[in-house]
Amino acid sequence: MTDPTRRDVLKMAGAASAAIPKPGAAAPSAGAWYATSYRKLFFDYHSHSTAMGLGSAFDAEGWARRLAEANAQAVSVFTKCGQGWSYYRKGKVRHVHPQLPSGLDMLEAQLAALHKRGLKAIGYYHTFNSEPVARDHPGWVIRDVKGTPQGQSICLLGPLLDEHLLPHVREIVSLYEVDAMFFDGTYASRACYCDSCRARFRGDTGLDLPEGEAAASWPRYVAWSLDRFRDVRRRISAAVDEARPGLPVSYNWVCSMRQPEAVPEHIGSLMIDVFPDDQAFNGSYQARYWATLERPFDIMNSAFLQWWGDWGSKPAQAMQQEVAAAIANGGLTWIGYQMTHTFDVQPAVMEQLGKTLAFVKEREPLLTGARPVPNVAVLHSASSHFSGGARLSADETATRGAHRILLESAIPHHFVNEAGLRKRLAEYRAVILPDARHLAPDLVSALEQYVENGGVLLATYRSGTEEADGSPARGWALERLLGLTMEGDCAQPEAYIEVHAPALKAGLLDMPLLVHGRFAFVRPAAGVEAAAGLRKVYLRADGKYLLRSSPPGDDSGYPAITRRRVGKGTAIYIAGQVFRGYQTHNQWCLKPLIANLLNGAIPHPLVRLHSPAWLEVSLMRQGSRTIAHLVNHHGNRPSDRNNLCVEQVLPVHGVTLELASERRPAGVRLEPGGLAPQWEYAGGFARITIPRVHIHSAVVMS
Repeated sequence: MTDPTRRDVLKMAGAASAAIPKPGAAAPSAGAWYATSYRKLFFDYHSHSTAMGLGSAFDAEGWARRLAEANAQAVSVFTKCGQGWSYYRKGKVRHVHPQLPSGLDMLEAQLAALHKRGLKAIGYYHTFNSEPVARDHPGWVIRDVKGTPQGQSICLLGPLLDEHLLPHVREIVSLYEVDAMFFDGTYASRACYCDSCRARFRGDTGLDLPEGEAAASWPRYVAWSLDRFRDVRRRISAAVDEARPGLPVSYNWVCSMRQPEAVPEHIGSLMIDVFPDDQAFNGSYQARYWATLERPFDIMNSAFLQWWGDWGSKPAQAMQQEVAAAIANGGLTWIGYQMTHTFDVQPAVMEQLGKTLAFVKEREPLLTGARPVPNVAVLHSASSHFSGGARLSADETATRGAHRILLESAIPHHFVNEAGLRKRLAEYRAVILPDARHLAPDLVSALEQYVENGGVLLATYRSGTEEADGSPARGWALERLLGLTMEGDCAQPEAYIEVHAPALKAGLLDMPLLVHGRFAFVRPAAGVEAAAGLRKVYLRADGKYLLRSSPPGDDSGYPAITRRRVGKGTAIYIAGQVFRGYQTHNQWCLKPLIANLLNGAIPHPLVRLHSPAWLEVSLMRQGSRTIAHLVNHHGNRPSDRNNLCVEQVLPVHGVTLELASERRPAGVRLEPGGLAPQWEYAGGFARITIPRVHIHSAVVMS
């Protein structure tokens, strides 16, 4: 019998893969201006009650002038900070910062000065922390499993929403002409054990709150928490729309790769402040998913060196590389930094921000109206993430590994959820299932037909081996398509791939390839090619590894990679967790192996890149023009585990790009600049020579 606590998680997973909007459809609250607001700045102004000298440098007119000089189109204005304070005077719900100079209304003055210069103001609202609310309502504070209050962190699932947050939001948008609202912190991230959460969970489910992830009722809690936070966001959007119909609304990190839920109609745009470890990579990774969801989306990189609260600054080159990865993949830019308590930003920082936004402005003719070109789809499975394991956040190790491999192999790709894959399956040349445990029967049937018609499928490890509730499937969903029978799992946590097929060895070392990940034992049917064997690791007589790891051991008797022709297409299976293993241990030979498998199976590639270094390739269609964005991810790198800050982007020379075209192009240009490169047309490809790619270049073929 299906565990009833898992059925609720399944229901949630179904909601996460609901239909996406029709191509070209604008979200009802997006606003025409927001979809082309490529140049935005965000300045944190979280100020504790003891911050003396607050606002002493405030000059609304001077600030608006500095923003215009920095090439900004829009900027944040704080309506409620992370300490719970507001910086305006009108209304009754807000808590005015106790150090705000007498008579000063920062919000009103900023709006007037910004609008005078044609700049948009995006109201920032921090939802989950508050000094005054924690002081006045201690029962609203988040509590851990032992009942201990967690500082000034406020539970959004308790009385706060109705008694404070919603009236506050209505007050702001009714009294002040903000052009959009951005809410921070409205996602499920941890369990709260306050009296309200205990009572609501018991009332909704008849159960006590689980004390940890090992509890039987934990999956039920995950489904409940995610659903409650969806309702919080829906009610916030409704409150905004009631007071200011059509005002754009966004929520930080919502519907991102870590919680791949369907985007509801009330969310006009998507937003994420990507982590600072490598913001070029992280922005590209997130954009490759959001570009398929038909919403404007912001990738917020940052000028500071570490994370929020740091007063250093990156050079413009570093930020230009980061925003290039966002705009090349269909995103908008919104660069974050800090303001001092006096309301000031160093002129040197504003100079670097201005150079970065000028870089974006120069490229905007390439961005407006451009749409991503489908090539390779990587399934980011909501049902797999949120069914059996019941996690508040998805495990992204395999998807990040897939992005690294495909990006560094110059293979254009996108992440898609189940609904997106169903909708546009026929448009993709290949589909990758990175250990996607649950596959709905209708999707399996669609994939079978897709391969029959000429598509390429690459599945790994235990894709299709679980039911929707996380239990073992009654039969392997991909057995017929792959021509394999699954017989069990390799007991060892890592193994070796021994490549046999000569065409797959290009660029590899001629030796077994270590994969830090689990493997399945599968038995091929007649006619299925075993392209690589699975070799176990060596074990000593005491059953332990030789050293920290082990060299190759006995042949398992099972294949590691199989290929099967099905109709006009190809079904490929890799028995191990190759994408996870590449992400965790950098076994570089896995990258050319995956590239060889895909390039050998895709009959008509859209692009071929010949480059001496990593260049990200992103294909966009803009009317009748094809645009190939090239983003240079090379630069000086830190030698430790510090956050990446590129001081000097190293140019890449001697690049050749081949773009597929059914006819000889009318023209080819390099942008920005409109330069005419050397190129020729033969065999269905325009072969273009690009002398140099510094940070970003675009090949425009008409």
